[in-house]
Amino acid sequence: MREGVVRSPHSFIAKFRGFQVKDGNGNILFRPTWATVDLAALAHNYDLIKARVAPRCGIMAMVKADAYGHGAVQVSRALEKRGVRALGVATVEEGLELRDAGIKTEIIVMGGLMGMGSPASKKMVEANLTPVINSSGVLESLDADARATGRKIPVHLKIDTGMSRLGVRPESLDHLLGKIKQCPHLRVEGVMTHLAEADVADVSARQMNIFMASREKIEQTIGAIKVWHIANSMAVLRGEPVDVPGASEVWVRPGLALYGDCNGCNFAKETLRPVMGLMSKAVLLKRVPAGARVSYGGTFTTKRQSRLAIVPIGYADGYPWALSNKASVLIRGQRAPVVGRVTMDMIVVDITEVDGVAVGDEVVLLGVQGNERITLHELASLAGTITYEILCGISKRMPRVYAE
Repeated sequence: MREGVVRSPHSFIAKFRGFQVKDGNGNILFRPTWATVDLAALAHNYDLIKARVAPRCGIMAMVKADAYGHGAVQVSRALEKRGVRALGVATVEEGLELRDAGIKTEIIVMGGLMGMGSPASKKMVEANLTPVINSSGVLESLDADARATGRKIPVHLKIDTGMSRLGVRPESLDHLLGKIKQCPHLRVEGVMTHLAEADVADVSARQMNIFMASREKIEQTIGAIKVWHIANSMAVLRGEPVDVPGASEVWVRPGLALYGDCNGCNFAKETLRPVMGLMSKAVLLKRVPAGARVSYGGTFTTKRQSRLAIVPIGYADGYPWALSNKASVLIRGQRAPVVGRVTMDMIVVDITEVDGVAVGDEVVLLGVQGNERITLHELASLAGTITYEILCGISKRMPRVYAE
C-alpha cells in the first residue's frame, strides 16, 4: 500500500484539493485516485471515546484488518501518541507488521494461534505479542515456547457468553483453568468476552451475567485477574455495559467508532468525525447521443444527448460493483450519478446537469465537497452491505494519503 503525508492548517478537504499524490518514496502516482485518512479526526474520535468512559478505563484500539482499511501502521502510531493502552489485531501477521514498524504498545492477537500450534506461539513470544486463549489446546505450545525464553508471558482468556464464535464455553471453563494451572510460564493478564448484540440491552445483560459468573469461578481457581474487557464501539457510545465492578483495570475495545462511524449513537455537543475519504479526478470527458449504451451489458441507456466523465476507480479499488446505476459522486459541488456498471478500474458519471466540468476536476466518492456530502452509510446502504465491509474493502492498490 502506497502512502503519502500532507500537513496543513487548512480544512481537511482543502488539504487534498489539487494535491499531487505521491507514494511513500516521493514518487508521483500517475493514476489520480486515492483514499484520504484524517489523523486529526482519528484523534478527535479517540478523545471523545476516552471522555465517555471512566478515568480508570483503558482503551484497546482495534486496528485489525489494516485498521479497518485506514492503514494499521500509521493509525497505530497516531494512537500510540494519544496514550492508547493496547492495540487489537486479528492475526499474528498483523501483530508482526506493527512490531516491525516500531510499535511498542501492547498488542493483543484476538484470533490466538488459529490452530497453527508452536510455529505461531513461537512467533508470538519472540515478538512480544499477547495471545487470546480460546481453548485449552493452545496452552501447551505457548507454555513451552515461553519456557524456552525464560519468560512468563501474559495471555488473555476469552469466554464465549453467547456469540458462539471464538472463546471457551462456560461449561468447559473448569477444564481450561485446570490446564492453565499446569502452565507456569503463562500469566492470565486479562479476561474478555464479545457482545453479540451490543445495541440490545437484554441480550447484553444475559451475556454480562454469564461473564460475571465465569469471573467468580476464574478468580476462585487461579487468583485475581488484572484486566477485564467487554465493551465494543456500540457498547461504549451507548453506555452499556462498560464497567466490571471490582476489577482493578477495565478496558474498552472501540473499533468502528474510532474511524468515525457508530450508527444510532447521539452526542450532546460533539460527534464522531469520518476519518476516511475517497477521491479521484475526471480523466476523460465525452459527449454521447441519446440512445447510447453505457458500460458492460448496456445496463444504462442515455435518454438525451449526454456528457459523461470517466473516473479511474472501480471494484478492484474497493468501490463496490453493487453501486452500479445507484451511487452518486460529487463534482463541482454537485451530485452526479454513476451510470452503467462499475468496472474493475473505472466508473462512468453523467455530468450533463453539472456546468463547466473539465478534465482534472476533483471527484469525491466518499466525503464532502461544497455543501454536499456522501457518507459511509449512504454507500453501504446502496450497495446492500455494512459500513465495515466498505472500509475494509478499500484495496491495497489505493494510495492512502494521511493528513496530520
